[in-house]
Amino acid sequence: MINNIKHHFPPEVEYTQPEGGMFLWATLPGDLSSRELLDIAIKDKVIFVPGDTFYINRKTTPTMRLNFSCTDEATIESGINKLGSAIKQLLKQKN
Repeated sequence: MINNIKHHFPPEVEYTQPEGGMFLWATLPGDLSSRELLDIAIKDKVIFVPGDTFYINRKTTPTMRLNFSCTDEATIESGINKLGSAIKQLLKQKN
């Protein structure tokens, strides 16, 4: 997943480097909302968990949790490619 993120996400997106587990966290640049990104991504059949789900009293955050378990590499690459396009689309909308 990380290699796909490096290739398809804008360089401003930050992400964790997990050494195990099932998820990694990514943080969108600037004031982008992961909820707004989810609205775009769902249209292309890509889903993730917006970071605000894990906080009390936060309506929006730039973070998202991405699952890399139980999914084959081709599906991960396709999903990250689509998600990267959605991030770029959201960046254009905000600029």
